[in-house]
Amino acid sequence: MPGKYFPKWRTILKWVFVLVVIGLAAEAGRLLHLRINARTNAQAVRGRGPIPYTVTVREIIHAPDGTTRVSREITEAVRSDGSIVYRNSTSKGSGRGLYFSSGLHLSTDEIHNTKTTMMNANPDPASSLRDPTSKCLNSLAGKPFTSPPETLLGEETIAGYRTVKITRDIITEWHALDYGCALVKDRWDFSSTEFTEKELVALVGGEPDATLFDVPANYREVPPSESIWGPKKERRFCNEDTEKFLQMMDEDYKRRAVKPQ
Repeated sequence: MPGKYFPKWRTILKWVFVLVVIGLAAEAGRLLHLRINARTNAQAVRGRGPIPYTVTVREIIHAPDGTTRVSREITEAVRSDGSIVYRNSTSKGSGRGLYFSSGLHLSTDEIHNTKTTMMNANPDPASSLRDPTSKCLNSLAGKPFTSPPETLLGEETIAGYRTVKITRDIITEWHALDYGCALVKDRWDFSSTEFTEKELVALVGGEPDATLFDVPANYREVPPSESIWGPKKERRFCNEDTEKFLQMMDEDYKRRAVKPQ
């Protein structure tokens, strides 16, 4: 009698084996699909490039006695290759900080026609730009833009632009979501009666004016100490700690200075 049922058991076992194989194949397919999706998503993140724009804001200082004054105007311009320029303009002068995606970094003094040029051996422009898809909390490199991370307070419309409002410590910022997270407003609260704020002057999408990234050929190369504090023989009110700090900056400059070709 046992032999009578053996073919049936063999058939059952065969179908069990087939079902197991089908199940394993389905699971393998699912895992492969997940891996492909993960790889595709990672490539999509890496593939997100900088959004070019130019934004200018005006900084206003609110003193404890209730008075206000305009401190400076700041222009930030971002190119699609990740290069960034910051230009500060005050009543006493102006200067720029240029950070090229190649790693080249220049600081200029537009009053004295000087420049300080250094090279970053490991440029990482993605870490210097915010990612709009993360509500501007992360960099394009996929990590929090600040440490500790900022807190999202919501979305607001500022001067007609869709922005996210984020905060950390005493700083609150508004970044334009449709313009590469351009900073269009901020506020620094030093006390209940003393704070600074930046208000939007202009925001333009697209590649910035090329002249913002140009440095005139007649600009004289100087070390950071002279760029910040002026020639040593002309320095006043420079204490010992400041001198040590300037010396440290100059030593770093010597290591990273761009050598003449």
